Amino acid sequence: MKNKKGFTLTEILLAVMIVGIIGVALAALTTAASRESGVGRSKILLRNNLSIALRQLREDIHNSSRVMYVRGRINSASSGSAIPLLVLAKNLDLTGNAISSVQTPTYITYCFVPGSTSATPTGSSTGGSIYRRESAAVLDWNSSTPDCGTPATNSDFEIFLHNVKFIPPIGSSGDAKYYPVPLFRLSSSDAAYSDKDSSTTDFRRKDLASVLVVKLITELPSTPVVNDVVEEIFVLPNGFRVE
Repeated sequence: MKNKKGFTLTEILLAVMIVGIIGVALAALTTAASRESGVGRSKILLRNNLSIALRQLREDIHNSSRVMYVRGRINSASSGSAIPLLVLAKNLDLTGNAISSVQTPTYITYCFVPGSTSATPTGSSTGGSIYRRESAAVLDWNSSTPDCGTPATNSDFEIFLHNVKFIPPIGSSGDAKYYPVPLFRLSSSDAAYSDKDSSTTDFRRKDLASVLVVKLITELPSTPVVNDVVEEIFVLPNGFRVE
């Protein structure tokens, strides 16, 4: 009588266990690789969006003749509120007259609308948007700050940057104590307050300088959180400093 070769129950169970362990390990590796690939794609998307936005801002600054308003840091923000960040003027001299008679002065306004998704640190949010508007009239220039209105429903505004993160200042003084964003400020002024060229009779009263510091963070509230940070310094070719 010939012996029939086969597998014992113990051998089968051991093989199943080994295959299971290998399968779990492969699944974990595949999930990790997929997650890292997704994070990489998201980072590339955020970086591309920031690059496009900064290119537009750089072009606006290069073509401007004056800085009319700079926000500085944003101490507090509520979802849906529109906050002015920057107002530039094209073809406008220090006396408020057109530099060239063949070109009408125009104003470029940047406004920030905070998002509603809570983020870290405490008081921060993600999902905000920065809007851009170019017009022959500056928005509500008689108020203490320009009035952005409701950019999302105003056809004059266009999206400048999505997924903008808001972080309020942390600490009492000194840039080392906080990293507030979005931040548009002059290199010669403290980040804590806005500055506006508001005089209608003596434009020498204000010094809005010619160097602009911009800090931005774009963030996706994903798992894991994906963000990108940029700090840029712009120099106005036609900037001025008047004592």
